[in-house]
Amino acid sequence: MKLTRTPDGYVVQVPADVAAALGLRDGDDVELSKASVTTVAVSPADRDSAIARMRALARPLPPDYKFDREEANAR
Repeated sequence: MKLTRTPDGYVVQVPADVAAALGLRDGDDVELSKASVTTVAVSPADRDSAIARMRALARPLPPDYKFDREEANAR
């Protein structure tokens, strides 16, 4: 999104696909707030290294192992 300064304040330009997904229309009042979301940038090399470490931790399953979703989700 792009923030633009106007004589009356600031304007946030919302992409059309985001506005459509949020159901926003021209003239709607929108409230912005700061979210406590942390974003971490990961390089392709770091990603590949992390995947390799996870694969090294994997343990083979027994040959007769069968995952039963119904049993796993039974309450």
